[in-house]
Amino acid sequence: MTRRLIVLVFLLIILMSGPALALDKQFETGVLATCWKNNNDDKGTQLAIPIKAVLTYQDFKAQLLNAFTYTSVNPDEADSASLSRLLDTKLNFSYLMTSRVPVDVLMGCGFNLPTGYTDLSLKELSLVYLPPELLPINTFGEGLNINPYIGVSKEWTRMVMGFGLGYNWRGEYDYSEFIQGYDPGDILTVTLEAGYDFTDSLQGRFYGEYANYGKDTIDGNDYYQDGSLTLGGLDLTYSRSTWEIGANITGIFRAKARYYIETATPIEDAKIYGDEYQAGLNYRYFMNSTTALKSGIHLLTMAENGYDKGSPYYAGGRQKITLSAGTEKTFTKDIKGSLGLDLFTIKDKENWYHPGEDFSYKGFIFSAGLNKVF
Repeated sequence: MTRRLIVLVFLLIILMSGPALALDKQFETGVLATCWKNNNDDKGTQLAIPIKAVLTYQDFKAQLLNAFTYTSVNPDEADSASLSRLLDTKLNFSYLMTSRVPVDVLMGCGFNLPTGYTDLSLKELSLVYLPPELLPINTFGEGLNINPYIGVSKEWTRMVMGFGLGYNWRGEYDYSEFIQGYDPGDILTVTLEAGYDFTDSLQGRFYGEYANYGKDTIDGNDYYQDGSLTLGGLDLTYSRSTWEIGANITGIFRAKARYYIETATPIEDAKIYGDEYQAGLNYRYFMNSTTALKSGIHLLTMAENGYDKGSPYYAGGRQKITLSAGTEKTFTKDIKGSLGLDLFTIKDKENWYHPGEDFSYKGFIFSAGLNKVF
């Protein structure tokens, strides 16, 4: 733990030091506090302190992101589990080219450095078996990942279009005391986005993504291959001088996944995750030039997956409703702050974690943030 913290501090010093001439430096931190309870009298909390550092020099940008988290689960009829750890360190380096070619070009490479926590014990696995929508942070560590990417965009009078291509090479690590030598498959992503200004007040945006996943292996043996993912969404924003309102809808569609056991022939071929739909409505009111109030409602629904009810892989789907409110404040030209509160409820139908029984969750997330530009 101490060595990982030293590595993070060293990387932060590199990003935030250097010659002051022509350098823009930005630092963000804050706190996320989450509490939840379900109808089975299980309880849980998470406290996270994220940090983000950004260094910009002309068209070059370097970013560092990490967080310290404390996560606990207190089941009604089992031993409690908790984890206090630094997460993996995310580094991203990018270059934006805007004047040398007819289109804007963004090139970069992201890195996931394994400063977090893996090799989970049986008790600690209960922390990652929770619905991922329950906690802001639900992954505590992976192996070394390298993610090169490129994007191009073109702008016209009222329209802008962009296209991106990325490849995520994911390294091997020990997932738990039972799964050693886990090598997740690589991911190829293709993205597309288009924005259009219908009027000076009304803007729209369409976005889409396709992701293809390689095979996961354990000790060199084929284990699992996630089905390809197709995502599509639409945003609309209407703004006036003192307020703005936005609406969005997103659909996520997954192909069949495959399990393997010591053979190149798949033994299962079904959708491990159901199709997913998300919708949101957000409102922002500008009290003055330095203070804004915001609120929103967000809906999520996930359909049952492709397995029969009697299968150990069956998942009946999930629904989530979130109400949010908050404020943003500019204290000086270099310092900004924010506060937020989300109230949520989740209906998690029977699945492999709690077969034959539906769970209902209720909880809240309190957030506070501070942004400083040097």
